[in-house]
Amino acid sequence: MTDPAPAAPAAPTEATRRASERARRRSVIALPIAGLIAGLLAVAMVTGSAALDPFDDALTDVTRGWADPLGWPVDVALVIGRMTAPFWSAVAVAVLVLALWGYRYRAAAAFLAMSAIAGVTVSETLKLAIGRTRPPGAEEFQSDMDRSFPSGHAMEGIYLYLATGMVLIHLGTTRGVRWLVLLGRALVLLGPFIGVSRLILGVHWPSDIVAGWAF
Repeated sequence: MTDPAPAAPAAPTEATRRASERARRRSVIALPIAGLIAGLLAVAMVTGSAALDPFDDALTDVTRGWADPLGWPVDVALVIGRMTAPFWSAVAVAVLVLALWGYRYRAAAAFLAMSAIAGVTVSETLKLAIGRTRPPGAEEFQSDMDRSFPSGHAMEGIYLYLATGMVLIHLGTTRGVRWLVLLGRALVLLGPFIGVSRLILGVHWPSDIVAGWAF
């Protein structure tokens, strides 16, 4: 008795095709806006402009004003920071890329690998070139006090976690695998929150977070 042949992947539905087309149109608008924000913030850092100081100081004071007395938001942010540390994130993306490649999802594997490599390169280059000092008190959790801009964790939340979520949503939708879609949506929500956790922890200025998301 032979095993039944595996089912063929579900063909993309008309709704899926329309959703993909809407996503493409949104990206045409969103990418230039993100590039403009990232560029303006980088120019402000390079030129030593104080235009962002009121925004950074006010939002930092508000965040630390409610997070520090409660305590638990800082503890949660610290756990998130450790779980998404560069080493563990690199291990996770390497395993995922190899798994996707092994299952012949090679376009998805190449996309995630290129996204991670580009993200790390841009983040580390800007940190070294700009050398912005972290907020007061950041030394409790960080030793590299002159590498604040942009937030590497905020960037990582987008180029790795959100990007992975998008890939999983796409694979799950086109193949009818609901748990992949659910996992992808969870990662899409987690991605931006990683940046927020760095603000709660007090190791980045708000403009560092915004720049990380934009880059």
